[in-house]
Amino acid sequence: MGQTRIEQNMHVAGAFSCQSLAIPPLTVTDAMIAAAAAIGTAKQIHRYAVSYSQADGTAVAAAIVPVHVVRGATGTIAAVEVSCMDAPSGGDLTFTVDVGIQAAGEALATVLTGVRTYPNATADGTVLAATVDDGTLADGDTVAVTIAVSGSTGVQGQGLVVTIAIDEDPA
Repeated sequence: MGQTRIEQNMHVAGAFSCQSLAIPPLTVTDAMIAAAAAIGTAKQIHRYAVSYSQADGTAVAAAIVPVHVVRGATGTIAAVEVSCMDAPSGGDLTFTVDVGIQAAGEALATVLTGVRTYPNATADGTVLAATVDDGTLADGDTVAVTIAVSGSTGVQGQGLVVTIAIDEDPA
């Protein structure tokens, strides 16, 4: 069968149909999709902002806490950020944050290039980004946050929040 090539813009005022359509990447933008398009969730990447926190007024404490179970067929951890309302001060107290993935029957494995330290004398409320090394996720993985504390003098931080940006592809 022959092929027709159009070398200029084309406008179709009525319905358009075809057996297949190859659209170059980054051609269709968000603004081009009608609000009423009702695109099914199985065709979308879902962004979750999962947070783990410890209350302000209580010293940051060591913990290992599961925060999310992956339900997409695949996914990635896109970003990890740590903030502390009242940062450690007046001594050598500090804490670290790690984020890991645990597949069924396996040990928890970090996704970061290294733990994110929230050092003594950091300004209160400073948001520190961790560096994600391999945040590849699979259906059924558990995402967990690990907090470790160290030091013996000063005032430990209070009001910790760890936020993890997770993208899941349901397909």
